[in-house]
Amino acid sequence: RIHRNGKAVDCQHAEQEFIETQVKVELENHRRKTATKSNNEEKRFPKTLEKVYNGMARIKKGELNDYFDVGNPMDEGEHTGEEDAILFYHSKKSLPSSAAIAHSAEYNDAQHGIPLLDARTATENCDALNVIHTSNPGNARQCTAIIGNFESYHIQRWMKVDTVKSTPINPELPLKLVSRGYASRGKANFYAPPSDGKFSPVKRHWKALRTFFSNLDSVLGDLEPILERVASKDNTVVILTCNMGQSALLVNFACSARRRGFDLGNVLVFPSDLETKELAEGLGLATYYDEKNMGPLPSGEAKRYGDKNFKAMMYAKVLCVLYPLMLGYDVLFQDVDIVWIKDPMEYFHDESSNLSQFDVIFQHDGSKSVRYAPYSANSGFYYVRANKRSQYLFTSLLYHSDLIITWDSHQQVLIQLLVEHSSLFGLGVKVLGLGTEMFPGGHHYHRNRSFMKKFIKRETDTYIFHMSWTENKDNKLLFLRQLGEWYVKDECVGKTATDILGGSGVLPSGENTALVQPCCALEPIFSCHYRDKPSKLPCNNSPPIDKNGRPFW
Repeated sequence: RIHRNGKAVDCQHAEQEFIETQVKVELENHRRKTATKSNNEEKRFPKTLEKVYNGMARIKKGELNDYFDVGNPMDEGEHTGEEDAILFYHSKKSLPSSAAIAHSAEYNDAQHGIPLLDARTATENCDALNVIHTSNPGNARQCTAIIGNFESYHIQRWMKVDTVKSTPINPELPLKLVSRGYASRGKANFYAPPSDGKFSPVKRHWKALRTFFSNLDSVLGDLEPILERVASKDNTVVILTCNMGQSALLVNFACSARRRGFDLGNVLVFPSDLETKELAEGLGLATYYDEKNMGPLPSGEAKRYGDKNFKAMMYAKVLCVLYPLMLGYDVLFQDVDIVWIKDPMEYFHDESSNLSQFDVIFQHDGSKSVRYAPYSANSGFYYVRANKRSQYLFTSLLYHSDLIITWDSHQQVLIQLLVEHSSLFGLGVKVLGLGTEMFPGGHHYHRNRSFMKKFIKRETDTYIFHMSWTENKDNKLLFLRQLGEWYVKDECVGKTATDILGGSGVLPSGENTALVQPCCALEPIFSCHYRDKPSKLPCNNSPPIDKNGRPFW
């Protein structure tokens, strides 16, 4: 920022205004020079398209996103080949008010090409705006057909593949209608769950739904007084769910938060077994054990992403968010493999930001896989405002639990429902940009060394760190220890309250922090494990975990 005439001026904003002014001056000069149209001046689109297209302009996509904030994360930067967005004017009345600018958008101009406009000028007469996000995954020989017809808010995808054999693209084959999740390498990511067979996902889903509906009233009745006690003055509750297999990560979240002085009074844990319930309560966390719905879930840890234990716990992640929303409470949901650096509520409750327009706000996952398109939302850290749109979103997620079983992913199903509900109901979806320092995760840990070095030195404006993109609990633990974010004493890792306290393991009457002193270290417990992963101190004498992994320091 600079100061001009005693006032602060944003340099970038001033430069943008200067560019816009110069563009308008040039266009006005061009218009005067061509005031008398020659007979050979051509419109950009022929009469056969005039009901659909009457002009076009370019807008820097970063500026367009800043002006409207459509919610999708966007890659920006110069020389990427996709810096600009194309705007089509479907009616002459939607062209900009300036005659010169409207003329440049409507008519071919060999000298100036498609005009580059600022977002406000380009859209000033647009009473409606359809926003389409597209790319070219795999750099294929892809084309896009836009057809003037009955309005559609979905895109059909056609590919030269054999869907029966699930083949990669074959130029010798004819184009065939495919799922939007069909990858160019030949994998269909979206497919209908089978309804036949003894272990049919559909039948398992129906059975779970029967249990849910049979016990819903009693569950909500039990939860209501708990949420009244736990929720913050902003009507928000922090929700986690966990089983015994992942309990060490839950203990670390609680211990690290306490050592940093955070108030955990608005945290509510949904344990899926009694052992985890006792651990959470011994750390001073409020709990609700939904025995009917979560009791049958496995207590063992997931050995890998998508295994049976992983999928089973995804059902708990649906219910523990749906219940508070049904009772009218906003929810910050997080996985247990998270540590707080600053209180994330300060970010989501910042009245000076524009976040209030969004119903759901997600951490960026970092994956560019088609199965997570178009949002790449991380389902392990997000904020939800309780309203009819969000309530129905998570009700729909419950109704689609058979897809979670079939696709091995709660995240994949949730993202596709975000797409549908945004289009169908106007659900406001925001995914925070991957470039932000505030909510880093596994993508930063494994792929952004420069950021991680700044994070370790506490040179970033970070609220939380999420150890995502990690295959299993054991590696999460080792990575967190090496990063200097592990606060659980060894004697409490994987242990029950009975193991830790001895005797019956029952917490002393009136003592709700009995496990803090024996389990929570005063300082982070550091140890080296892999020289090629981020570490608080150099670990160059340790082996690499990745093939040909180079030292982090």
